[in-house]
Amino acid sequence: MSDRRTMRIGSLGQVVTGATPRTGDDAAWGNEVDFVTPTEMSYTERGLSECRKLSQRGFDSLQRRLVPAGSISFACIGFSTGKVAQLPCPAVTNQQVNTLIPDPAIVNSDFAYYLLRFRAADIRYIASGSTTPIVNKSTFEAFEVSVPDLSVQEAIASVLGALDDKIAVNERSGGTSLRLADALFSSACQGLGFGPATFGSVATVAGGGTPRTKVDEYWGGDIAWTTPTDVTGLPSPYLFETSRTITAEGLENCASQLYPAHSVFMTSRATIGAFALPQMPAAVNQGFIVVLPPTDELRWWLLHEMRSRVEEMIGLANGSVFLELSRKNFKAMPIRLPADSDVAAFATAVSPLHERAAQAAAESRTLAALRDTLLPQLMSGKLRVRDAERIVEDAV
Repeated sequence: MSDRRTMRIGSLGQVVTGATPRTGDDAAWGNEVDFVTPTEMSYTERGLSECRKLSQRGFDSLQRRLVPAGSISFACIGFSTGKVAQLPCPAVTNQQVNTLIPDPAIVNSDFAYYLLRFRAADIRYIASGSTTPIVNKSTFEAFEVSVPDLSVQEAIASVLGALDDKIAVNERSGGTSLRLADALFSSACQGLGFGPATFGSVATVAGGGTPRTKVDEYWGGDIAWTTPTDVTGLPSPYLFETSRTITAEGLENCASQLYPAHSVFMTSRATIGAFALPQMPAAVNQGFIVVLPPTDELRWWLLHEMRSRVEEMIGLANGSVFLELSRKNFKAMPIRLPADSDVAAFATAVSPLHERAAQAAAESRTLAALRDTLLPQLMSGKLRVRDAERIVEDAV
């Protein structure tokens, strides 16, 4: 095992806390510099989701907060505490984020990302504040971590990075397949009018429910039970597992059926229009509209029809606390529907694209599980880098 030093995070480089443009200053926003908040960060993914951008004026007011590409951002307030990201380009963050600019003479930037991710739960544990937990800058800087020699850091980062790189390739490949399928749908729709067919006239439209949470016998079984949270965080619309499961007795005592694999799930409350094709039979809670087409061919057509009309669905939603699209309104929506032969031809074209994207998503899940298994072993020194390299070579 290599020599390891115990160091404070603040000794690994410079820590910068972000800031936000003045409230109401619309001119601060534009298309110049990425502005990162915890919303764009993840507990599990290295990169960022799409974020807002500052205008030149907005950047000028915050330029002292600019952090370079490769810096490690750590969310330090509220429920987002513990989210970590490595910035792909120079950016400014808001005040809920502390960012480490690694000193390359002390710590490899890629290693620093995995190190902070490894210790995220421990850092979250020391957050102060009963209502809104906060890890302030001084507390963050004082947190102690174990750091090996630079050569070992680089080797560890290379092993874990190879897995993340392959996951990123899979996500890009899956995204390309989905965009191509959407483009094929757009082309197939040219010249088609809406109606008289509706979602409700061509498919079974159903919903879900929640078993009583106080009845232990309803929970922890082998039946997948889907909530919107399981779906909104998916990088692609293929669902392989759910955060909670129910028993057969729980299924009997809720409003959901056990829907077959490849049913079309769409979130219909609060967040409207997030989609999932479960890769296994699954139930859903009340936050979904479930579409059950009579044929596999029609499933692909209806999925893309639904994906193309999310903004319209949001316009049909109502509710004072949160928006909800009712099944009644959804079922009544007129749809574009070509001849059966054209529906079949479309399915023949897009089915392989969805299959390819689903396979990429499945492989990414396997690689992510391997990464998360290796991370603590490598960071603690319990697993030699050489042994981890062999494991990763076999996986990728």
